[in-house]
Amino acid sequence: MNDPRNPITTSANRIQSQTVSALTEAMEAHPFASRTLDLLAADMNAHPERIQPVKTRLVACIISLVGQVDVDLNSPLFSEDE
Repeated sequence: MNDPRNPITTSANRIQSQTVSALTEAMEAHPFASRTLDLLAADMNAHPERIQPVKTRLVACIISLVGQVDVDLNSPLFSEDE
């Protein structure tokens, strides 16, 4: 049985998931983010030679800055944070 948390990789190296419709609905609620991701995907498809791996040093720097921060993406922002 397919677990929706485990994506299925097709022969075309594309990821399929049973949660695609839920993600699509969420992205439709945020048109600016959706448009930005569409532009990014189009650029990646047009110029795959520009894609570079993230350097280990950058990852270590990010983890040192935010590694101990707990984030709940489902909780609303406080008015003073906006």
